[in-house]
Amino acid sequence: MKIDALKSPRGAVTAFLLFLAGLALAWCCFQTSVSRVLPATSPLSLALDPENPRITLGLAIAKVAQVKPGSKATLDEADLEAVRRVAATEPLNEQPYLILGRQNAIDGDSERATSLLEAGQRLDPRNRLIDAFLLERYLLDQQYEKAAEQFSLLSRLVGRANTPITKALVAMATDPRTLPAVRRTLQTDPALEQRVLLALANGDAEAARIFDLASPTAIKNAGAEGSWGPALIGRLVSNGRYRDARAIWRRIYQIAEAQAAAPIYNSDFERTVGSPPFNWTLTANSLGAADPGKQGLSVEYYGRESGSLASQTLVLKPGRYRLTFASEGGKSNTASGLFWRISCATGKNASLINLPVGD
Repeated sequence: MKIDALKSPRGAVTAFLLFLAGLALAWCCFQTSVSRVLPATSPLSLALDPENPRITLGLAIAKVAQVKPGSKATLDEADLEAVRRVAATEPLNEQPYLILGRQNAIDGDSERATSLLEAGQRLDPRNRLIDAFLLERYLLDQQYEKAAEQFSLLSRLVGRANTPITKALVAMATDPRTLPAVRRTLQTDPALEQRVLLALANGDAEAARIFDLASPTAIKNAGAEGSWGPALIGRLVSNGRYRDARAIWRRIYQIAEAQAAAPIYNSDFERTVGSPPFNWTLTANSLGAADPGKQGLSVEYYGRESGSLASQTLVLKPGRYRLTFASEGGKSNTASGLFWRISCATGKNASLINLPVGD
């Protein structure tokens, strides 16, 4: 029956119309798929569907995104009118606000630009481009509290890939004008606060600045492994600022005055608070093993290599000192290679004392 129908003039016309309808539907689907898959600025997208709102907005965003405020206007009246039409037909679409806000910023109308960008952010708080442009506006307009809030928002949105945000907040933290705003922002985002404090500790910021920025919780947790406290102490030690480093170490780990006053901290080798280098650094590797016990330090030395099994950095005032210790065991040949050694860190590691442990 189908073959007979196609043989008749009426059937042929019907089949041809169905073919055209199918072709038109396929073309429409192809246009939609292309506009979704290809970038809005792709030549193929422009040729296939120039009136698509996504393409209209994509082209406008591409024009305004890379232009600095104060530069020559990038969108002509036809572009702006096209964006306004999309805004009228898609009132919940945040992109027209992004484009018009950015264009106003380029034209020098800061107040209007900020208002439009904020409206766009209310429609989609997760639009990173709007967030970035708003951050730029707040910084240029010296609205530092809002800028710090934008930093925090962007940090949460981009997750681990937020090194630029951390660097920018570090820079703001060094400016007295922006320090209070940064502090309030970091206190609402502990993970970001940790990253910023760690960056400051590894940089050249003074300890007082870091403590001023840190929240009470951050100070309480500063001594944790991998936190900013050990980093700050290590940096001061590497710069030869031993007394400053030990003072910070004592503050972070809340070392009692009587303990801090002793020439050697934790001379009984107990498991106590305080990180190296002002507490013991104990070795467990191919050299040997040093383990704290109830009655002192237990040392196993393999005798194949030379190195340090237990060490501590001392900060001593000028004066006379006596080093005493007791040892048990150590009658083997390897024991004869063990020494307590004191050297001057500021005098090219010059050796002051070498006392054999086995004697």
